[in-house]
Amino acid sequence: MKDSFLVNWDEINKTTLDFLNCIPKEKFNVKPFDPRFKSFAWEFSCILTTRLGYIRGIKFGELDGTCFIENDDDFSKQSFEEILKKLNETGTIIEELIKSCPEKINYFGKKTEIFTVLSGLLQHEQFHYGKLLLYFAKAELELPLSLKNMWGENNF
Repeated sequence: MKDSFLVNWDEINKTTLDFLNCIPKEKFNVKPFDPRFKSFAWEFSCILTTRLGYIRGIKFGELDGTCFIENDDDFSKQSFEEILKKLNETGTIIEELIKSCPEKINYFGKKTEIFTVLSGLLQHEQFHYGKLLLYFAKAELELPLSLKNMWGENNF
C-alpha cells in the first residue's frame, strides 16, 4: 500500500508544481475571475497551508483543525519563488512521512488509517486543479503536460 500511495503522491506533487511553473510570474497575483474566486497565489497558498497542517498532524499523531494555523491570505502575499520553495520542501517531507508513517492516527478524534487520512490531502490538491483549470482557461495559459498525462490528453 505504501509503495502505491507513494506513486500517487509523486504524481500529485509533480502536477501541483507543474501547474505553478506554468504561471508567468507577472500573473501570479492575478485573479482571473475578479472579483469572484481568488488569485493564483491564493490557490497555491491554500495547497501549501493544507500540506503544512497535514505534516504537523501526522508528526504529532493527531490531525484536527488545530493543525492548520497558517493563514491562506497571509501566505498568498509571499513571492512566487517562496511558494515554489515551500511546495518543494513540503513535497519532500510528505514523501518521507509516507515512507515512515504510523498505520493510524487520530483524525478529528477518531483513530483512522493513515492512507485514508492522506487521501484527503490528495483530494484537496485535486480540488484546486479544478479551480486552476478555470483560471488557466480564463487567463489563456497552457495546461501542464503532467495534468494532461494524468487525465488523458483528449480531455483537454
